[in-house]
Amino acid sequence: MKAQKYCFYLLTLLILPIYATARGGKHSGLDADDWQPITNINNDVKIIGQFAVIAFNSKSNSNLLFERVVSGESRFSDGFYYRLVLEAKHGAYTRHYKAIVLDQPWAYERKLTNFNAA
Repeated sequence: MKAQKYCFYLLTLLILPIYATARGGKHSGLDADDWQPITNINNDVKIIGQFAVIAFNSKSNSNLLFERVVSGESRFSDGFYYRLVLEAKHGAYTRHYKAIVLDQPWAYERKLTNFNAA
């Protein structure tokens, strides 16, 4: 039992400096430079886009229909952030919308943090 405790503390002391170095001293705020373009709009990204439209509809009592993800960027901070340009239909009109979604798969949590007309 004592050996396990000792190993845990030793492992923590070894990992923390590596983590701090990898972070490069950056804070967890959303810096504009940290976003990376999504070059492959795969099925997972489409699901995030669909989630954004569904979450917006439930919050605003709207009736948008998800069409597609036009483009997007992602970054990691306290979870995976997706900044997407979506195409959605409202009645006969199709418009572009900008959405930011926080995805934390290890916590089974996904949140829409921002949704606006583009």
